Amino acid sequence: MNSFERRIRAFSIDISMSTVLFILLIIAIGTIDSVSDELKLTLAASISYFGTLIIPQFISKGQTFGKRNQKMKVVYAKSERSPHVLVLVLREIVKGFLMIGTFGFYLLVCGIIASSRKDGRVIHDFIFGTKVICLTLYVSDKEGSVLTRTESVKKHLEGSSYD
Repeated sequence: MNSFERRIRAFSIDISMSTVLFILLIIAIGTIDSVSDELKLTLAASISYFGTLIIPQFISKGQTFGKRNQKMKVVYAKSERSPHVLVLVLREIVKGFLMIGTFGFYLLVCGIIASSRKDGRVIHDFIFGTKVICLTLYVSDKEGSVLTRTESVKKHLEGSSYD
């Protein structure tokens, strides 16, 4: 599986968790009568987005639950070091505003860009100088395992995001 597919899976996991949390919050907040419906929706959406995409950045720098599940991490494009937490949070906020502000069209553009670029970087990666890397060759591999690349493996991976 290439890094684009893993990135899509990680995003799907994160958005699914956010959606489930949003529904639970709507049910919980819905019982409060003194608050307007618009405020309830805004509160639930904000808490669910921040709870699944922002707060994990403080716990595991560069990894949301979806990225951790797919053994991926956000790093600086030039040095491959973990970015400062502030950069990671701003990256997620900008990505969220672009998704909402374009009614999801931004995701389509990101999908086209990520699948056509060898490094898989998209607009919010260029803005913050980051990229998403795979920590292992396959999702089932253990992190930190030494990967030896024979000539046949190098030939097989040629043109993929792993070379």
